[in-house]
Amino acid sequence: MFVVGLVPMAAIAKAVGPSSAPACPGATYPVVSGDSWSRIASRNGVTMSALINANGATTAIVIHPGQTLCLPSTVTPPATPPATPPATPPGTPPATPPPAPPALAIDVFPVQGVCSFTDTYGAPRGSGRAHEGVDIIAKAGQWIYAVKDGTLTRQYRDAPGSLSGNGWRLTAAGGTYFFYAHLSAFAPGLAVGSVVKAGQIIGQVGMTGNAPISHLHFEVHPGGGASIDPTSVVKAVDGCKITAVPPQPGGTTPVTVPPVTVPANTAPPTTAPPTIEPGPPTTVYVPVQHRRAAPDEPIVIPRPRRVGDPLTP
Repeated sequence: MFVVGLVPMAAIAKAVGPSSAPACPGATYPVVSGDSWSRIASRNGVTMSALINANGATTAIVIHPGQTLCLPSTVTPPATPPATPPATPPGTPPATPPPAPPALAIDVFPVQGVCSFTDTYGAPRGSGRAHEGVDIIAKAGQWIYAVKDGTLTRQYRDAPGSLSGNGWRLTAAGGTYFFYAHLSAFAPGLAVGSVVKAGQIIGQVGMTGNAPISHLHFEVHPGGGASIDPTSVVKAVDGCKITAVPPQPGGTTPVTVPPVTVPANTAPPTTAPPTIEPGPPTTVYVPVQHRRAAPDEPIVIPRPRRVGDPLTP
């Protein structure tokens, strides 16, 4: 007959180790089935003695699945993945996007009325070029205005082979510039560096350069960069029906040389024929056989010549 003794619970707890998670100053390790002190130490790159000391245990302590062990301080804890933002609850309005930059606008229409224009931006041009502006059709000599306050930063002069002919570059605050082409004349007193006000006359409509008809070629370059389609910009302040000239600096309208139009089929000047002075009378000799007899001259009928007669004059 065997007698089974009772083992105190304190002894059992000392044999299997604590069941609650210890307070670890660093990384921890959850024990899984099949683990041992040596396997856990090898898996985490530490010595078994360092692992046992970090947990205040001995080799006699048995570890079990579900138990949490402290890893030595030399072990780098696993990186924590970035927190996933919480999902937006249904019905929540989307976040308001940042406001769009203000649309580019001009203060004054660039041409005096009456005029007309259509959207031809991007239309093909010769030598593989594309149209980079809007053509405002108007009569030669109509005024051209500064569309905004700014500085005239470049002047173009008509020359053989020039595409733009006479023109201006008007640069406004912020670097945006406006390009004018095909002018017939410049307003007097203006030069590169002149500061102008919106509505100030800077020239006249013409057809210099590569222009088959009189018009203003007008471009817009925001921030000094590439051109944009200016059709909507000029349409917003369409002044093609406004013929009145806006107030000018000094209160006077500049006097410019009107464009000279040369007719296409100009006849050359007529040259009067030279005057021939009368000379001495010219004697005309008429052959005898054609001369008519005078009224008082007898008519002599020649006798037929016989054979053997000598020739007589």
